[in-house]
Amino acid sequence: MALRETSISAVAALAAAALLALPAHAQSNSVPGIDVALGQLGDINQVGRTGTYPNGTSAAAMSTTSCNFGSVEVPWFAPMDAEHPFISFLVTREDRSGRIFQISDRSYVKHGFFALADNQCGLGCSTPAQFGQYLGVGCSDTYGISNNSDNYYLAPPAEIDPWLGEWDPFCSLFDLGLSGSTCDGGRSYSHSQANGLGPIGNRIHLDDQDLIDGGQNAVFAYQAYYVIGQEADGVRGNNLGWSRMSADWTGTKWNLDPTTTMVHGSILESWDGATVTSASNAGDDGRVYVAVKVTGPNQGKWHYEYALHNRDNSRAISEFRVPICPSAAISGLGFRDIDDDANNQWTSSVLGGEVVFSTDANALEWNTIYNFWFDADVAPEAGTANLGEFRLGVGANQFGVPTTAPLRRIAFDLGPGCSLSGTPPTLHPHGDPGVPEIGNTNFAILAVDQAPGSVGFLYGSGTTAVVPIAPTCNAYLGGVFGVNILLYSQGLANANGRAVYPLPVPNNPSYEGVRVKLQAVVINIGGPFAGVADISSGLEIRVGSATTGCN
Repeated sequence: MALRETSISAVAALAAAALLALPAHAQSNSVPGIDVALGQLGDINQVGRTGTYPNGTSAAAMSTTSCNFGSVEVPWFAPMDAEHPFISFLVTREDRSGRIFQISDRSYVKHGFFALADNQCGLGCSTPAQFGQYLGVGCSDTYGISNNSDNYYLAPPAEIDPWLGEWDPFCSLFDLGLSGSTCDGGRSYSHSQANGLGPIGNRIHLDDQDLIDGGQNAVFAYQAYYVIGQEADGVRGNNLGWSRMSADWTGTKWNLDPTTTMVHGSILESWDGATVTSASNAGDDGRVYVAVKVTGPNQGKWHYEYALHNRDNSRAISEFRVPICPSAAISGLGFRDIDDDANNQWTSSVLGGEVVFSTDANALEWNTIYNFWFDADVAPEAGTANLGEFRLGVGANQFGVPTTAPLRRIAFDLGPGCSLSGTPPTLHPHGDPGVPEIGNTNFAILAVDQAPGSVGFLYGSGTTAVVPIAPTCNAYLGGVFGVNILLYSQGLANANGRAVYPLPVPNNPSYEGVRVKLQAVVINIGGPFAGVADISSGLEIRVGSATTGCN
């Protein structure tokens, strides 16, 4: 993402340092009856640009309408009074990679300054006595694109405690101005300073490279979130909402247009096929959304893709711990944040029964999305991930979020196969879904590294035995052929050496919990088995829909 002007960054750092030195507090300021919603999410437009396509950066802004669904009037004073709403913005992309990720920078936040008394949500507006300084019960207020892109009212998100909805004007950007010389609570940040920031300024930054489709069938979405002081967590679900949008380059600018109506909730809910959950740190800090999308199995491995959206957790998140089966084979761990700094990536490791992602500097701050992913040879099951808080404060240092994790072991390796002419064939669970649940007619076994064009025969048994077969092979099926060891399926390998053995699971509850041992005999002249066949690896499958856990 493009970096901001140095002078602004320096001022923002001073303001952020003052805020981050203070611990978060429990939501002691919650006032019953306060419930301000994002009533409408309007258009999003490009409002400025710098650089040359396809390596330029555009500024964007969106229109937002707030509505007072509560029973009390809500303060809407202009800065430098601290009592007013704050509006944050975010833009995402989902493409053929199957990942949703934030493409906007951690954009500056709009400070509200005057409340209209319209009735756009049809609630019946009761105009307050102090018109403009309060949002009346049932009333609405709209900030258009030009208003939400006005640099004079945009300031760093680090100055705001999103959990309490509080902002200290002293030593803020508005107080210090661009010179940063006077910290007295008066406004030094002037219209001329704001107007001199250039074509993109402190608005939402979108890089060309993130908007170009490039044949990826990209899907874009944008979101706004109203931070309201003294509003309880339980009624904040309608404060944020998202819409999908298109992004088309005209040759001179980006046309950004909504393609769906607004949906309340985290923008992660726009991620096709994902499951989104959330939790807060009890009553001590704000909410984080966790989205997960699991695909596979692919050669016995499931791909776990997570996206974390910090809505309003002021202490920020510095640790993401995903439970796994202790025996799980984990590979392909990855991380993505919203900057281009290769030196601040989160570390990843496998510690006992967890995959742990962590950082000591680059925390997931509010109004930000980070991505985490890995592959596992264990199927998905409901579990609880733990989020660790970055800064000290009131309340626990970590909290759990329900999600999906590799906690259902359905396949167990019995040992390797053998081949004298190449790599021995290996068996893996396969299908859509690739889990041997009761009635799953699509379940199958995939053999890889089978001799191209060869025919294989999949045998199964209810018991295990390790029987040596000269010169270096083992059979893993116990019993007698034709009695205990039966032919289950056969498969023909393609040119890539992959063969699928259909293994539909009957819709019969009596199969619940049954364990089947499998091994394939592949006709390959010159193979180690009787000079005419290769032997695959052995694989044990645990059948069932109610069967859970790692054993």
